[in-house]
Amino acid sequence: MSNEQTAANLEATVSFGPRDGIGRTLHEVKKANGVPHGNYRGDIDGLRAIAVGVVLLYHTGVTPLRGGFIGVDIFFVISGYLITRLLRADLNASAFRISTFYERRILRIFPALFSVTAATLVAAPFILFPAELRTTAQTAISALASASNLYLLGSSGYFGADTLSQPLLHTWSLGVEEQFYLVFPLLMILLVRLPVRVARWTIAVIFLASLGAGIALAYVNRDYAYYFPLTRAWELLTGALIAFVPAIRFGSRIAEVATACALALLLACAVKFHSGLAFPGFYAVAPCLAVATIILFGRHNKPRVNALLASPPFAWFGKISYSVYLWHWPILIYYQLATGRLLSVGEAIGLCIAITAIGALSWRYIEQPFRSRRILRRRSQIWGGALLGFLLLCAAGASLSLLSIRQPSNEGERLAAYLDYDENPIYRRGSCFLFGHIDSVGVFHRDQCLTASTTEPNVLLVGDSHAAHLWQGLNETLRDMNVMQATATGCKPVLTMRGERGCTGLMDMVFSDYLQRQHVDILILSARWISQDTPDVVRTVEAFRGKVGKIIVFGPIVEYYHALPRLLGQAFWRDDPAILVRGRNNEQSGIDEELARAVTAAGGSYISTYSMLCPKNGDACTTSTGGVPVQWDYGHLTAEGSALVATRAAETGLLTVRH
Repeated sequence: MSNEQTAANLEATVSFGPRDGIGRTLHEVKKANGVPHGNYRGDIDGLRAIAVGVVLLYHTGVTPLRGGFIGVDIFFVISGYLITRLLRADLNASAFRISTFYERRILRIFPALFSVTAATLVAAPFILFPAELRTTAQTAISALASASNLYLLGSSGYFGADTLSQPLLHTWSLGVEEQFYLVFPLLMILLVRLPVRVARWTIAVIFLASLGAGIALAYVNRDYAYYFPLTRAWELLTGALIAFVPAIRFGSRIAEVATACALALLLACAVKFHSGLAFPGFYAVAPCLAVATIILFGRHNKPRVNALLASPPFAWFGKISYSVYLWHWPILIYYQLATGRLLSVGEAIGLCIAITAIGALSWRYIEQPFRSRRILRRRSQIWGGALLGFLLLCAAGASLSLLSIRQPSNEGERLAAYLDYDENPIYRRGSCFLFGHIDSVGVFHRDQCLTASTTEPNVLLVGDSHAAHLWQGLNETLRDMNVMQATATGCKPVLTMRGERGCTGLMDMVFSDYLQRQHVDILILSARWISQDTPDVVRTVEAFRGKVGKIIVFGPIVEYYHALPRLLGQAFWRDDPAILVRGRNNEQSGIDEELARAVTAAGGSYISTYSMLCPKNGDACTTSTGGVPVQWDYGHLTAEGSALVATRAAETGLLTVRH
């Protein structure tokens, strides 16, 4: 999210002083390409302000902007438009050099990025535990190499490292842009030799191919669709296509209506979109189209929307948006990790003000001196300084990564080491537990997971990861029963299930096929229930009551705002057990009570997972057993936690079969 300011904002971008570094004045380049002197578009800075604003508010977690992540898509379109304008201007004037292009990128991107990375690494040993330290150090190195999106693609996923412990997670967007900039200038060198019509259609074809791949992949593997540069390239190419649109003057009324609708669509996406969507894919078309409309109709017209975006407050915030974006995430993450809880409204407001101030200072004293070449004036200084900074910060990151592999020095570090927990074997990942956004139902090992016994009572466990984490304990505790498993991520075990293809396919197979032919003695439904699930759970219980021996619903488990091993380590570190209380999300308690009443009334049996770990008569919850955390992240059970819950569930007497 480099927030690239280029030809469309010529006065604030490529000017490195009296000359552009290729021997021609900036005014000469603009004149040669028919670009009016001083063609600065404040409305584009205003769009940047909206982009970074929705991202910042979304990341505080206290606003209704559930889709604030579209700010990245806004930046991508803007960057594609501006970089294409700059490249066309330079190439048409025979003033383009690839080395100069990348010098501009270095001066634009690296000073602020180096500063944020350095500050993040310096603070890391004082806030992060070893497992988090290693991830942060490796993300820092990949960010400096403009490849953090690829690193996160290889290390993320449904059960990737807790995003609330990765202070450099947001640098993935810089990686996408920089990888785009490695290829796009070379493409433009070829296209500039062709008629404009041919160049336009060439970019359009590449755009459609990237968009098609992004939409398809969003339903197959959302992680790849999100981080992979080829499936994000169409967003930057959206801006590139606008730069190739001929100069058209629209009627003022058409421009007013189009830009007003575009702004409304943009805000609607920020409010209505949510993390459960197959994003970016098809959904990302809406915000990108809105941004393209505002840029296009504001090029020769002056609609009210564009005038508002060009107003001093919006334009100023847009100018500092790159620094604000870089600084906001590590500040928010470190603050929440230090407090052990999420932000309150007051804290969010205070941090937003502080982040804006820091971003303004970073823009004024870090970005501007380098971009105006008051620092690193000569080409050798630019490349040498970039290389030196890169090597020093990579060395610092490597040192922290090595530091993180030491043996735990105290009980807090030993408990926090469970942040590295490998749940795949005990959840039976890839056989009986599918990643619904990656795996199809064809990956499910039916013979291994759904083979009924003819001599023992059959128990079928169905649901999402909050069902999968029960299997180990149930299988060990119910030794005289055959415990079967059909689970997938994000998969509510209800008849009206909607979700990823692996989930819907598995639930359809279980409910519409398997249970219609195979009698089971106990059907266990478990998931990360929310209040809205209650009617669907009731309908499912009523539908299978009498068709199976017994239906048991396991209620929601206690959840924490941060990974439980981190909270345990932090509580030991500070000698403050109250951290565990402050870090607990009490919302599940109310859902538990509501679901218990509904399931019981529908004729099913209910086991309160929450109450087994957090008795209702006090604040104390079971957080460890045998020196091992009960949960390894915000709410998923370890093997020891699974055994504990299964043992306590068996003590209720509900997991018995009468003959």
